[in-house]
Amino acid sequence: MASTDLQQLARSVRGECMALRVRQLSRRITRIYDTALRPHGVSTAQLNVLVALALANDARPTDIAQALALEKSTLSRNLERMVARGWVEVRSGEQGTTQRLRLLPAGRRVIEEAMPAWRAAQRQAAAELRPDLVASLRGIEGPTPANPPARRRRS
Repeated sequence: MASTDLQQLARSVRGECMALRVRQLSRRITRIYDTALRPHGVSTAQLNVLVALALANDARPTDIAQALALEKSTLSRNLERMVARGWVEVRSGEQGTTQRLRLLPAGRRVIEEAMPAWRAAQRQAAAELRPDLVASLRGIEGPTPANPPARRRRS
């Protein structure tokens, strides 16, 4: 393949790839939220975990990871920090083999105290997007720990 052909293919991917655009948008929007939440000592990812736990009351790490579409290692890294800060409790499940997660009062306070900053980030993020895109995003029902996304079967 000639160098000019490769350049043309690369320009096509850069200009048309939805995955690239979504990743760029995700990083841009996440920066808005992280900047707003930083004074509260919580990241966007951590706040999302706290909110998922608030909705679940008591959940397995796997449920939270699935609900938030997180890799287990990413969830574990965030949980370590949140446990150390006293926001989340990790305990053994009924059979002693499964871990259970529970939001602690300090974690509830983080959510409550961060809400004004989160709302400001919501407004700023919405202002950066076209109104029809904001409406589309709001129309997407996100999974919850009680109702995780369906698992895809591997063939």
